[in-house]
Amino acid sequence: MSAPIGQHWQQVNECEDLLGADFRARTFSFAGPKTQVHTTLIHHLGNPNATKAILYVHGYTDYFFQTGLAEHFVDLGYRFYALDLQGYGRSIRPSTPPNWCESIEQYGQDLDIALATIKQDGVDQVVILGHSTGGLVVSTYLAQPYALSERESHYNKAFPKVIGLMLNSPFLALPFPPAVLNFVSWPVRILVSLLPFSYLRAKKINIYSKSLHTIYGGEWDYRLDWKPSQGFDLSFHWLREVIVAQRHLANQRLDIPTLMCHSKISTIGKVTIEETQQGDGVLDVDSMQQAAKNTFTNLTKTSIPQGFHDLYLSHQPARSAYLAAMTDWLRSIK
Repeated sequence: MSAPIGQHWQQVNECEDLLGADFRARTFSFAGPKTQVHTTLIHHLGNPNATKAILYVHGYTDYFFQTGLAEHFVDLGYRFYALDLQGYGRSIRPSTPPNWCESIEQYGQDLDIALATIKQDGVDQVVILGHSTGGLVVSTYLAQPYALSERESHYNKAFPKVIGLMLNSPFLALPFPPAVLNFVSWPVRILVSLLPFSYLRAKKINIYSKSLHTIYGGEWDYRLDWKPSQGFDLSFHWLREVIVAQRHLANQRLDIPTLMCHSKISTIGKVTIEETQQGDGVLDVDSMQQAAKNTFTNLTKTSIPQGFHDLYLSHQPARSAYLAAMTDWLRSIK
């Protein structure tokens, strides 16, 4: 199968997904920055004739496992899809380090494949939902000069129309308060640029992971080889590319209808699980909001009290508030 914007890929597998009989997974192979890579499109089998869909894109050190999220959108009448990006989850291969990327823009290939496949399935309109780094990935993708113009004109037969964007705690700014961010962003960028092949070794299990997984008393049982509790080794090159993408996005203006959901407070640096669970233990909420305000001109913001960094993984009251916010917003853009 050939992509309509000069990319090329091949579907290499389709099977029942590990999440069970309600889910199918399709794997695609294509040329990455250095080697052949794979991307995996998972979809829920519900509403097979619906012409609107949700496409979910996960965050860093992550993969799609939230079956209840899929079922929520299916119950609303949408078809549901999720991507495991190249180098993540179902798409990890021995040829490349997990989570490695040459640039955030490379994931545009994964999104092209997903959208073209969704269109072939009979979907005409898509709302993209991006979590954390996934929010940065999809925003970068939509901010490309050709993204919303050429895809909806010259390539409109190959891609569905992207009618909205939902962001779940997007990684639009480094995890520092606004007053600190301006002072630290350049030194961090210089450091990671000078040491592009360096890593911060992942050794210690982080508090956020302890708040999630069942082995630590959390609610969620997911694969620790794909989402390890200590994280993967943090590449300075990856961090540099994140900063580059964030700075580029800050100079763009996107008028696509956008909903950003985030926790009410940040709990970065808290030392107990209970304290961390009171808010976002990964990113700074204030810097996130400021970055979103700079880029998205048709923005709705919703604060979720006691929402975790991944709002869907929060305790039930915050999770329900998050789902309700997305439901109400989706109805508003119909």
